[in-house]
Amino acid sequence: MQTIFILLFLLPLIAAAQEEATDPELAAAAAADAVESAPKNEPASAAPSAGWLSENPDIGLVADGGFGVLWNRKNPIEQGGHSIDKQGFALQGLELVIGHAVDPYFRFDLNFQFVGMHLEEAYITSLSLPWNFQVRGGVMSAQMGRENQKCIHSIDFVNYSLLHTRFLSQEHFSGLGGEISWLAPTPWYLMLIGQILDTKSSIGLFRSNTFAPVEFTGKGDYDGLEDFVYLARIVNFFELATAWSLNVGLSGAWGQSRFVPDNRATIYGADILLKYRDVENGDDSFAWRLDIEALLRDQQTPGDFSRDIGFFVSNHFQIDKRWSVAARGEWNDRLHGTADFAPDMQVRGAANVTFNPTHFSKFRLEYDITKNGDTPPYHGVFLQAEVVIGAHGAHIF
Repeated sequence: MQTIFILLFLLPLIAAAQEEATDPELAAAAAADAVESAPKNEPASAAPSAGWLSENPDIGLVADGGFGVLWNRKNPIEQGGHSIDKQGFALQGLELVIGHAVDPYFRFDLNFQFVGMHLEEAYITSLSLPWNFQVRGGVMSAQMGRENQKCIHSIDFVNYSLLHTRFLSQEHFSGLGGEISWLAPTPWYLMLIGQILDTKSSIGLFRSNTFAPVEFTGKGDYDGLEDFVYLARIVNFFELATAWSLNVGLSGAWGQSRFVPDNRATIYGADILLKYRDVENGDDSFAWRLDIEALLRDQQTPGDFSRDIGFFVSNHFQIDKRWSVAARGEWNDRLHGTADFAPDMQVRGAANVTFNPTHFSKFRLEYDITKNGDTPPYHGVFLQAEVVIGAHGAHIF
């Protein structure tokens, strides 16, 4: 009943936002009036825009679901969260997205997930700090690689990678905290990001498969700043040619081990995106994208430590505006320690074909083969569908 009430309450807001979006002349007039009335001695960035003058926020709903057939499952990997890892139908996500500029200085964004009834993200972002700085505060995804910052509907496969589930979280590695970023004045795009996350599990906003909540300390509460989770990320983007671009990222996270109170756990990561798109021929042209992501984790365990590693490599080919194909190979393994604290080897291969009638709907057929430890591999075939109504913010590049 609670879900039905929320949906009925939101439908008029969505309709109003869509009606306003269909009046571009009104929006253009508001923007012109705002610029004309702005004080002439203020910088251009301080002038209001039609985006924040509009009465209603951008509101969208995204639904993802599918059907899975799996066989020969002797020792399956249970990913949980938004994954289809059991036979039959699954509702992977029903996400409410709300976002809007508050004024020329701040923006507010919220993502709420009706599947599981939990808050995914809700944060404010600064828009006009000097010297290329930006800050965010609220509930947000951790800056650990690229995939962790993507919703289930923005990845190229039915399920998140095995790396994501093993090292980060079943859904998103996230929490309540703050972030500061700086765009360096370099000839190429260079972004430096620092983040701190609260680890109280009692408020239900901290999600991690590596770091322990603060309640796991010997005191059961904060002893000091070492009980937070800290993250750092460096992002480099290079335009290699008109049709070629390269994105290289390095990430690190530091916090408390899940196995020994007041001991440490760390994750180091690297990610590469190589992309080709014939931009001169528009959206109908062929495009190719190579994604590589790798993580290395150390965790203190009773009398020892565990170390494991994982990576995936995926290729995505856009054939034309509506059709695309993708393939992904994944491998996780333990380098040190026992299986009590780090799982055995996990290997999976996946391939799919996707049809997009429009930008607001998607249908995907995928085949997976997975091997968990020493047991024989098992197989899965999945059919996934997605629909989007309303407005939705841009996905991570």
